[in-house]
Amino acid sequence: MIIRVCLAAALLTPAAATAQGNPGPYGKLFGRAPASSAGQEHTAVEVRASIGASYDDALLAPEGSPADTPSQSGVSGDGSMFVSLDHRSSVFSVSLSGGAGRGEYFTQPSSYGTNQYFANALVSAKLTTRFEARAAAGYTHSPAYQFFSGFGHGPISQDNDNAVNPDYAELPFNAYASQMLENDNLVATASLIARITEKSSLDLSVTHNQTKFAQQPDDDVTIRGYRGTWQWPFRRDLGVHASYGQDHVDLRAPDRLDYDSTLIDVGVDFNRAFSVARRTTLAFNTSTGLVKQNGSEGEFRINGGVSLAKFFRRTWNASAQFARATSFIPGFTEPLYSDTFSAGLGGMFSRRIEFTVMASASRGQSVFSDASGFATYTGSSQLSFALGRHISAYGSYFTYWYEVPVDAFTLTVPGTMARQVVSAGLRFYLPVYNKERPGL
Repeated sequence: MIIRVCLAAALLTPAAATAQGNPGPYGKLFGRAPASSAGQEHTAVEVRASIGASYDDALLAPEGSPADTPSQSGVSGDGSMFVSLDHRSSVFSVSLSGGAGRGEYFTQPSSYGTNQYFANALVSAKLTTRFEARAAAGYTHSPAYQFFSGFGHGPISQDNDNAVNPDYAELPFNAYASQMLENDNLVATASLIARITEKSSLDLSVTHNQTKFAQQPDDDVTIRGYRGTWQWPFRRDLGVHASYGQDHVDLRAPDRLDYDSTLIDVGVDFNRAFSVARRTTLAFNTSTGLVKQNGSEGEFRINGGVSLAKFFRRTWNASAQFARATSFIPGFTEPLYSDTFSAGLGGMFSRRIEFTVMASASRGQSVFSDASGFATYTGSSQLSFALGRHISAYGSYFTYWYEVPVDAFTLTVPGTMARQVVSAGLRFYLPVYNKERPGL
């Protein structure tokens, strides 16, 4: 994809509080665990599940309903389960996960249900002392269209030391959905990393991203591209990079033009803990993008972002991020420029009680026509209480509002939506297998 806001947010978000300290006997239940020790071989199989109910003041109508069907408030129930396998050693790592979810919407005149399921795989192997190969693939079937995953999404917790991150379940089943539109998404990436010197490396990668709409096939999108990135972290907190890449956006609709995006990026990477404030980190990155349409000269923009995080007590983390990005999102008529600000706070009041709160705001405009009026505002909070080592109860509140020009879509998606959701339920965690041993 050209440059997705969700990836920018992921790169800018500091290491989550899940990786600090010892979160106690209920840490795994909340997805919080100390970072794995260097040189350790680790194998784990886990099962996670959730059941819950929500009150939603804007329940979505089933697919195929008339476009002018008014939204209604009501209750929905949902459940999900996924299984993950994570194996890591000094030369080979693999992470596999898959799961499914079921949502039931109690509406008038009749209720209806939806299903979604997903599967992910990530494999990396050290071929020699200088070369490493990586491959990743992900498939998702969803009954609802969610463009917030690529525009204006709030902060996303990243836990690079644990394969399982249950944050996906913190919000209701279709939290960012704007319309019931059945779709399938496939993402695949393969890369080869070469260590040129002791500190510098070269990363060559190819990507394939495909989105298909079951009932509206003319809106299918395929994005193919490649990247080459050289990195030189000459200090622990300071480095430089240079990247070149191209993406081709293939639109199936006969009346829409395809797009080409060129990434030429030379910048500085900075991530440093302030000496004036203990456990405070600052990070920033830069990138440049050139988007072309049908052989035109193209539109040039400088992107990047900055992130500030404060870690305190044993498990608490407060962070704020700002990101500029260029992205193409299935369903939109043109690529988008966006500026997003997001902030989050999370931690544990005690060994049994966890609290998180997040908020984000984003503004955007189309790349070629300069049409404005793209805006999103999102907020969420959640309180979880461990009933035991393998079961917890949660309550959450979620709200969002968006506004997008009506002519910006090719899909039958509302131009504006305001929504509030109150949710409660139970989550389950079952460690099937867990083994660590010193690396060979």
